Amino acid sequence: MNLQEQILEELSEQMHSAVDFEILTDVLCRFGWQKVDLERFANNRHAVDITTWCQDNVKGNWKRNGCKFVFEDVGDAVNFTLRWKC
Repeated sequence: MNLQEQILEELSEQMHSAVDFEILTDVLCRFGWQKVDLERFANNRHAVDITTWCQDNVKGNWKRNGCKFVFEDVGDAVNFTLRWKC
């Protein structure tokens, strides 16, 4: 596989993952989950800080893909929003 094919394969996988997460998020939101989108991460450390915060503080189930998060518990979504969007 040449470089161009590798790049196309990687981009295809990223697009597939993003579409799958959007579908999953839509289904979960129909069951009462809350979606929170962040604008962007300041840097890789910021992304790690947010993930660590979620692991330490979120009580219910949660999922993320890039800057998109979805929380089972409304309180978790509110706390996340207050901590990371304000």
